[in-house]
Amino acid sequence: MSYEMSEEQLHELIKQIKLDERDLRFTSFTPEDAFQLGVGIRNLFNGLRERVPKLAGEEEHTKAFGHAIYQGFPVSSAGIVIHIETFTGHRLFTATAGEASTVKPDNWIWVEGKKNIVRRFHRSSYGIGRECVAKGKTPEDAGYRLPEYSAHGGGFPIWIKGVTVAPVAVVIVSGLPQSMDHQLIVDSLRAYIPQCEAAIAAPTE
Repeated sequence: MSYEMSEEQLHELIKQIKLDERDLRFTSFTPEDAFQLGVGIRNLFNGLRERVPKLAGEEEHTKAFGHAIYQGFPVSSAGIVIHIETFTGHRLFTATAGEASTVKPDNWIWVEGKKNIVRRFHRSSYGIGRECVAKGKTPEDAGYRLPEYSAHGGGFPIWIKGVTVAPVAVVIVSGLPQSMDHQLIVDSLRAYIPQCEAAIAAPTE
């Protein structure tokens, strides 16, 4: 997703981001959940490196993933960092994936910037950045500048259902185009949260 999308597309994107922020919430969140979510993001990323080259065009991408955001995925040069920590700073999961030459110390500057946006606004970094663009500004024009802030896709709050004060944790991805960083998290949450709900609902002996 670029700055060149239409105003209507941008507002629809912001609407979807807010829906995901509202709906993708846990009943509980443990270190094991952080590990499983982090591994899920890493596995999805590695799967994309294998699957995307076999897909031709928007229709095939949408059929495979439910959207076409991964179209243009940089297969040969893709590398990411994944980081999950609590709002109190307790680090639960950190990993890299993909091309080692692509993952650099600069990625961690972006991680910190995205994390600070989520901690300040309790919103995804992509959502805050797209709202800046909807107002005719870049995130940097709005004052969200590295190294302190990065209002670009790839930071997402971990909320517990029924808790309205603050998220409990933040998950961050850095290394791809920002829409893909964001979508890796969203798709992984959509896959993992129902597994958690099913495990909680399962009868115990």
